[in-house]
Amino acid sequence: MKKIVQTDIAILGGGIAGLWLLNRLKKSGFSTILLESSQLGGEQTHKAQGIIHGGMKYALQGQPTSAAHAIANMPALWKACLEGQGEIDLSNVSILSNQQYLWSTGSLTSKLAGLFAGLTLKSNLHTLNKKNFPTVFQHPQFHGQVYSLDETVIDVHALLHELAIPHKEAIFKIDPMEEDQLKLDDKDRLTSLTIHTTSREERHIRAQKYIFTAGKGNELLLKKLKHHKITTQRRPLHMIVVKHHFDFPLYAHCLGLDTVPRLTITTHQAHDGKFIWYLGGKIAEEGTRLSPEKQIQAAKKELKELFPWLDFSHAAFASFYVDRAEPSQPNGHRPDSCYFQEIENIIFAWPTKLAFAPLLADQIMQCLSPLAPCIADMKALDAWPTPSLAKPIWDQLLP
Repeated sequence: MKKIVQTDIAILGGGIAGLWLLNRLKKSGFSTILLESSQLGGEQTHKAQGIIHGGMKYALQGQPTSAAHAIANMPALWKACLEGQGEIDLSNVSILSNQQYLWSTGSLTSKLAGLFAGLTLKSNLHTLNKKNFPTVFQHPQFHGQVYSLDETVIDVHALLHELAIPHKEAIFKIDPMEEDQLKLDDKDRLTSLTIHTTSREERHIRAQKYIFTAGKGNELLLKKLKHHKITTQRRPLHMIVVKHHFDFPLYAHCLGLDTVPRLTITTHQAHDGKFIWYLGGKIAEEGTRLSPEKQIQAAKKELKELFPWLDFSHAAFASFYVDRAEPSQPNGHRPDSCYFQEIENIIFAWPTKLAFAPLLADQIMQCLSPLAPCIADMKALDAWPTPSLAKPIWDQLLP
């Protein structure tokens, strides 16, 4: 006899998008379950640097872009949540820094001065006096300029914990899905969703809506669609983590003459208490063509050029790839905002960036507004296993 689970909403994918949406749906009174085949946040989310962007980095050429406009309201929304006054209480999430910094090297300072003089008149960007520079830039060998930017950096792993713990009774671990577990009718309506555990126990999920927030995992069902075509793209990154002994926490973008920062650095603490510098930006985008060994060599060279007064010879380096899965864009460019599309009783969703998770959830909630809660029956999931939280990537790579 089939063991059936009846719920209003079934979310597939336990990253930032799925977990944020789970909290919103439960708060609104919908019976909801979240299904995850790996670890919570274990794909793209736990590799995020935790920067709540406000769009300034997208306006580095002096003209605000559509991406800058789309993300401009996100910091205020996150700030309310982090203060315990927003749509989700995130007051227990650690704030790593309330400031991001932009810095230019000596050779670029004069070229960028005019641009930033204009931006400071109409933004939250401020030119700093040298006495207010972050400690690492107060060394006599630093000859550039530093600007402060009112953008928050959060602890992503604390965020995952705070989103998951209040609703752990609704989060379930499943085996990786295969195509035959998803049954569609001729109108692309999902009529059957079967889940398994490693013990091969089987349950059949019946929901009013199925929401896929699984990043590249969404592609499994997209392949089966008959009458609709959503295409996806991958924009890979090759990130670097550096474990060192310097007491110089830094949250900053190094500016070049490109729209992408030359280097983005955030600072995190490893399990042994040492500092981690997490490196992204242009080096991560261009490094996708390099082997891990070559990418680490490039990172060492970049750090030596930008911080010649620091000795990284005893630091530990590691690199890893992030496979950003998104809806396709012209010429493979990054999406300007989050994205979702409803097809019959299915919603496919991508936040495209950590900061957009609240906006994506809000848009989906509006889409679901005609839906009325039904009678739920989730007894068949009693004692079903739950997924663990992903460990910080630096603790996995640099034990």
